[in-house]
Formats: sequence, structure tokens, C-alpha cells
Amino acid sequence: MAERLRSGLVGPRGAEVPLGHYLPVHNPSDGRILGEVLEADASQLDDVVDGAQTAYSCVWRDMPPEQRGALLRAWADRVSAHAQELVELETADVGHPTRDATADAQRAAQWLTYYGGMADKLESHVYANYPDRLAYEVREPYGVVAGIIPFNANLVLASIKASAALAAGNCFVLKAPEVSPFSSYRFAELAREAGLPAGVMNVVSGRGATTGKLLSEHVGIGMVSFTGSTAGGRAVAAQAGGAIKPVTMELGGKNAVIVLADADLDVAVPSILHSNFVKSGQSCVAGSRVFVHESVHERFCEMAKRLADTVVMGDPRDPRTHMGPLITRTQRDRVASLVADAVDQGATIISGGHASEDADLGSGNYFAPTVLADVTDDNIAAREEFFAPVASVLSFRDIDEVLYRSNNTGMGLAAQVWGNDAGAIQYLVRRLEAGTVWVNSYRSLHPTISIGGVKDSGFGRENRFAGVDAFLRPKSVVWDLTTNRSLPYAV
Repeated sequence: MAERLRSGLVGPRGAEVPLGHYLPVHNPSDGRILGEVLEADASQLDDVVDGAQTAYSCVWRDMPPEQRGALLRAWADRVSAHAQELVELETADVGHPTRDATADAQRAAQWLTYYGGMADKLESHVYANYPDRLAYEVREPYGVVAGIIPFNANLVLASIKASAALAAGNCFVLKAPEVSPFSSYRFAELAREAGLPAGVMNVVSGRGATTGKLLSEHVGIGMVSFTGSTAGGRAVAAQAGGAIKPVTMELGGKNAVIVLADADLDVAVPSILHSNFVKSGQSCVAGSRVFVHESVHERFCEMAKRLADTVVMGDPRDPRTHMGPLITRTQRDRVASLVADAVDQGATIISGGHASEDADLGSGNYFAPTVLADVTDDNIAAREEFFAPVASVLSFRDIDEVLYRSNNTGMGLAAQVWGNDAGAIQYLVRRLEAGTVWVNSYRSLHPTISIGGVKDSGFGRENRFAGVDAFLRPKSVVWDLTTNRSLPYAV
């Protein structure tokens, strides 16, 4: 386990702490240093990958799939049994309110259970038959594969990637986010406690530009599954491309929400705001560009202000808290600057728009839930992913106009449509350039529903059988059954 805690270590907030090869991990709620995490270098990473390759060759590859599935389900049971421990780790080093961290722990167990049941149900194909020939496809694991995840959904993303990779027969190396690594390490420890052989599930940590780069380029890694920013995805694609290895990517989003004239605002407004404020807006599927029909635009803004003003920021451990801090002080300051730029470009703040003014929260990275109105398509609030609790409201007149404006972005991860006109909804759903479209719903995730982006939001799909397929490569087998044939160069 490449992680070391120093429970009582405290350093100046925001300052560089000289810890050698160890990086400080801060509590975003109060700025305290929770502990340290090792930044794996090339030699240490070699040791981890070598151990994973040994486990693959000697144990995991030839283990009957029903046994692999049983171990994944046992791991799910351990995660459920230790859910409170995982929740406390997530609350401390990410700042998610307890209710959100609890949901993530439950989802992690759910994905492990789902793919544990899939391990012995993977099938291959038989090709078209010709006389005296048998041809079929075998789908094989890569061997050792890697997953790189961001900080905002550690348990869920680690579970999605690891469970699919292991069900496919691979061994797995996870790069935990350096700012919030502790739940990832405990998650992997629970795999060992559940009976998974040593070397099957591995965790390393470090910054993306260092450890992440080494992992993407490593000759012993067969493929990489990445979730993170679009800029990070470009870097990983270039690194993996140099080694000619495949990647799957779920990247950033600047997601459109379309509120039709007949939408039920009593349901839509709180749902849309929650999609922007949950996890302090640190969600790639946040519905941050909210297009509202002009006939209900004024009412929407009034309701949004009233509801946003009631959101409770505070200690993530307090059950009354709706929203915790942003992950770092740097991110909080970045968001404040972006909101100021949006206002300079014509946006109007109707709620929030500033760091917390509560003295009790001053040492944390809190930014008030924010709603911006009078946003135009060229405003920075409609173009750049803030990754923060900021919802931007735009007005539209007709369906083709809003469709064009929704698609007029380089990203295409998710979208929402709120309304009751089935014809208009279907028209939009078929034409929106997004990997997932939620209708009168949002952030509805389940192992049976594939997710992934288009355009600059990535490629490849996770969940369902597609999630396992990403970790398998096909091999064609052609078997000539002829017993009497004409041979070349025969005398």
C-alpha cells in the first residue's frame, strides 16, 4: 500500500510542504493536512506492474470466470460492510456531504455486484461457416490494464473501471487522484480482504503529469481507461498513442439543459439546480447551460433564486449540509475569477457569485451556490466548464434555435430535456449531440445504462457489456478441417 498517514500533521494552508516523495493531502473543509501520499516514480511503478503481470499469468487469467465473479461479489459485500468507513474517508479528503458519499459507496458495491454476475456470461462469435472450415472469435484480456480517475467520484469511478476490467480477466492498476487518494486505497484493501489474489487490484498515486504519464506510457500496460478533463484526456491520448495502446475516455462537459414552455417548473427547477450544486458542482454531467423558453424564463429565474438562496453550505459531516467545499483553494479562486469574467461580459448574478462569507467556513474552500442570468452564448459562463456550483440561465424562442445553440459547443457528454410535448422531446433527443440525454430526469446512472461522451467529451462506453468489451481484444481463429487438399509447391 503506497500511502502513509500522519494524523496530526498540520502545515500552513496553501503552502508547499517539503515532504520529499510524498504529497500532502488537505481537508478541503478546513485546510488541515490529513496526511501524505506517495507519488510513485518509474521504479515503483515497474514493481507494481510486474506484480500485476505475475498475478495475471499465474492466477487470474486461468481462474474460472465464475470464481472471478464470486470474488467480485465478495468484494461488494466487504464494501457494503465497510461503507461508513469509506464515507468518512470521502468526506474528509474530498469534502462531499455524508449523504452524497453514502450514495457513492452504495453505487460502488452495486457495480461490483453487477459485473460479478457478468463474469461468466461473456460470449464470443462464430463466423459464417463454409465447407471444411471453422472460424470463430475469441475475446481475450489485455493482461494488465490501467484506470485513471478524478477526485469527484472516487468510489464510483474506481468500481466502474476495476469491476469491468477484472470481470474481463485483466489485472488492474488504478491511479488514485493525488488530492483525494485515501478511499481508493481502502477500496483496494477491501478487495484483498475479500480474497482477491495479491497483484490483481493495485493502486498507485501521484500527479497526472508525473505518475499518470508514466502509467499511460508503461510498456506493461495493455490499455488505459481515463476519466477526467478534456485537456487531461488529450495528454493521456498522446502518451498512450506513443506506445500504440488503446484508450477509452470520459471527459469534460458543458452540458445543455432545455426547459420547454410546458415543463413542470416545480419539478424541473429544483432538479436542474441540484444537477449543478451536487458535489459542489464538481460533476462532469452538471447541467450548467440552462436554456429556458422565453415564456417561462422570468418565472424560472425567480424560482431558481429562491431555491438557491436556501442551499445550506457547511461541514460535510453535518446532516443539515446540502453542499460542501470545492476541492482546493486554487479551484475556489479560479471559480471566483470566472464568475467575475462572466459578469464583465454581461451576466447578472441572481444568487451567490462569491466565496462563502460565513466566518466558520473561512478556512475551507467554500463557494456559494450561484445562478447567473442574462447569459449569452459567447459569455465565458456558456463556453467553459467551471466545475463548480454555477448554473447559467439563457433564454430561447423556438426549438430549432435551441437545438443549434445546444449543439454549438465542442463538448457532448450529457443533456437534459424538461417538458411534456412528446413530439418536441423526441425531436430534440434524436438531434442533440450528447452521449446521454435525460428526459425529465438528471444524473440517472445505473450499471445497465451505458455512459460516454461524443466530440471533445471523449469516446468509448462504460457500463453494460460495452464496459467489459473495452477491456477485451478480439482474436480470430480460422481452422481448416480439410483432409484432402491441394498443396502449394507439391511435387
